[in-house]
Amino acid sequence: MIDQQLAEISSLAIMVTIILYVLALIGFAADLASTSQRRSDQKLAQKELVAAGGVPAEAAASAVASGAGAQDADAEGPVGSPRAPGTMSAQTFAFVLAGLGTALHLFGVATRSGATKQVPWTNMYEFATTSTAVVMLAFLVFSIRRAELRVLGTFVLGPVLVALMLAQLVWIVPAAELTPSLQNSHWIYIHIAVAVLATSLSILGAVVAALQLTQAHHERAGEGHWGAMGRVLDRLPSSTVLEGLSFRIHSVGFVCWTFTLIFGAIWAREAWGRYWGWDPKEVWTFIIWVIYAAYLHARTTGGFRGTRAAWLALAGFLAVVFNYTIVNTVINGLHSYSGL
Repeated sequence: MIDQQLAEISSLAIMVTIILYVLALIGFAADLASTSQRRSDQKLAQKELVAAGGVPAEAAASAVASGAGAQDADAEGPVGSPRAPGTMSAQTFAFVLAGLGTALHLFGVATRSGATKQVPWTNMYEFATTSTAVVMLAFLVFSIRRAELRVLGTFVLGPVLVALMLAQLVWIVPAAELTPSLQNSHWIYIHIAVAVLATSLSILGAVVAALQLTQAHHERAGEGHWGAMGRVLDRLPSSTVLEGLSFRIHSVGFVCWTFTLIFGAIWAREAWGRYWGWDPKEVWTFIIWVIYAAYLHARTTGGFRGTRAAWLALAGFLAVVFNYTIVNTVINGLHSYSGL
């Protein structure tokens, strides 16, 4: 029996979540832009000191940093003006909004589950809302452990908002009971839960890999080549740091894709009497696994790092997107009934 009141509360929670995420995105973007401009002005002041007074570059850098570096992370308002005492920086404000949004996001997922009396990933809408909640939760956990990663908030929230908007506008379906063929099986709790985690890590890993490629190109081009965009990239971690983070995320994600295949095969044996039947969903999940396996193998050999490895990781994410969109909505198969 569907609880329509809980279903409406869930829909409202997701809508408010989107609003909070939009505000957080604006805050992260404002912080990124203002801090990047301040750092650019500091570099310009350093060059002027060197040119005008013959001051050594190291001394000029120290002088500029001592005057402006302390307010770099927390400055607000016009460039170079310190943040008023007791006020919150744009990044901190955005991070708090992202945290509140994530809490409400998880509440929306939980109430959807309560309304249907089943796990919240039985169709494309629920899978999208649940996986994006996991993405945000992972980002918050990483950012609490390493505060410097908060600067990536703009680039994480962007894809999350796109997925949530698609879920609300294209994939949303009324809360309904589970398809009879999927009922009475504990594998829906195990197989799809691991698939949600695998997809979430693929999204997060793709964001980091894309930033790695952009940062690597910026580092090769040199200072001043990309103008305002270059100043933004100066704020981000180096391509080497991003590559290491991407590798760690994809390593865990690959383990999840491996168990997605294994648990899916066991469930197929229970439901359809065979472990493998060349269903489109099965085939594309295996393709995803192969691409990520190739990425990890090539990356660990030492001869396939940097931009080449990042492109391979992004190829895996494109396969994930194809699997979730085209395979689910265009290609008929045994998984079509559930949207998974």
